[in-house]
Amino acid sequence: MPLSPRDFLALVQAWAGANVARIRNVWPLQGGWEAWAQAEIAAFVNADDRPTWIMREPRVYPDNARADFLVNDPFQNEATDEIVVEMKCESLGNWDAFVEGLRYDVYKLNGGLRLDLAPAHRMALGIFFSPESEAQLAQLHGFTIAYTPDREIGIASMVWQG
Repeated sequence: MPLSPRDFLALVQAWAGANVARIRNVWPLQGGWEAWAQAEIAAFVNADDRPTWIMREPRVYPDNARADFLVNDPFQNEATDEIVVEMKCESLGNWDAFVEGLRYDVYKLNGGLRLDLAPAHRMALGIFFSPESEAQLAQLHGFTIAYTPDREIGIASMVWQG
């Protein structure tokens, strides 16, 4: 059974909650930590007890550009079960451009996917720390914000279907 967007978000939130200390150590690093988070989240999703499938950096756009994740195997599931994810991770070096980056991800996802993925779910996902980003995200229409249990890490998401 494919993961729903809600299931995927719950796994991302569980991963963040279980890794607060590790995330705290990598988020200030020069160059950001998004690639590390991609690999960590993919491994966490794959380790879930449910049968899961996630691909990093899939080519999902008509121009062959990549998204951050494709969730649910397109050869095993209907296109309406697929989830195309664009993710941003706030870091010390990009905190002032983080929310604008999420807005761009929404724009990119709205620009269209390959025809076989056109009916897929689209998800803009952002992992953040700063009160400034939290305040800006609260102003954006369509984003939902969840937190790790200690409220140290926020997870913003917007999900819609093609």
